[in-house]
Amino acid sequence: MNKEHWLAERRKGIGGSDAAAALGLSQYKTPYQLYLDKIGETPDQEDNEAMLWGRALEPVIRQQYAERTGRTVLMPKSILRHDKHNFMLANIDGYTDGGRLLEIKTTRTAKGWGEPDTDEIPDIYGMQIQHYLIVTGLVVADVAVLIGGSDYRQYVVEADKELQELIIEGEADFWRHVENREPPEPVSYSDVVARYGRHSEAREIEADDDVLGDLGGLHNVRREIKELQKTEESFKTSIMKAMGDADTLTYRGERLVTWKASKGASRFDATAFKKAHPDLYAQFTKTSDPSRRFLIK
Repeated sequence: MNKEHWLAERRKGIGGSDAAAALGLSQYKTPYQLYLDKIGETPDQEDNEAMLWGRALEPVIRQQYAERTGRTVLMPKSILRHDKHNFMLANIDGYTDGGRLLEIKTTRTAKGWGEPDTDEIPDIYGMQIQHYLIVTGLVVADVAVLIGGSDYRQYVVEADKELQELIIEGEADFWRHVENREPPEPVSYSDVVARYGRHSEAREIEADDDVLGDLGGLHNVRREIKELQKTEESFKTSIMKAMGDADTLTYRGERLVTWKASKGASRFDATAFKKAHPDLYAQFTKTSDPSRRFLIK
């Protein structure tokens, strides 16, 4: 399955890596962002280095798991779908001839990973694996992880029926939003900007007590930021004055601060170009998408 087809299939349901976001439990993606992804309103994510190396190392880790456990690992031919809850998809890394799910991970640090052979794995992966166990009907999963490129570990996660019921209920609620094209409530600043930031109506609304409280809090925070900026500038002034024309500040051989001159940046003078070549300027000028400015009066 090529990448384009795989991405198109993922938009037809909720995959294991979507589970935490669909339930509002992901630190990386909100339900609203996931909703936009599922209805095709966000561009496909480009591979980063971590994703690239994760895929490259997956066969190596799978082979290590097979050799260390003596189990035969089988691979499904396509994305799996739950026979009843057909919005639940699973693109699993493998399963064994003994009926165990295999999930493969690569990570830079051991943060969130407990003792090997336990179920102490990061919560976001635990949610993903419970989702896969629901779809496959299996009752136990082995997690093979390579940490920092040299620390191989295995963990065991068993099916949690109570948690799985909550996952099914939460994902079903999220998928209703997708099917009905009713976006979930924004929960972050970027959510609000994405949903409401391009268009406005010429009308007024009356602030309630909650909004007035938030506005007062915003005023206080902005005052504190200004005071902190003044304090920051005062400290920087003293340090820079002590450095004079020296480009490095040290203490007992350790570099603490550098203040070095850089080459001047080359910038395109759009104003001068417009004056000298108005036709060309107009030809290559693009109008950006509309956006709203948030101003406190």
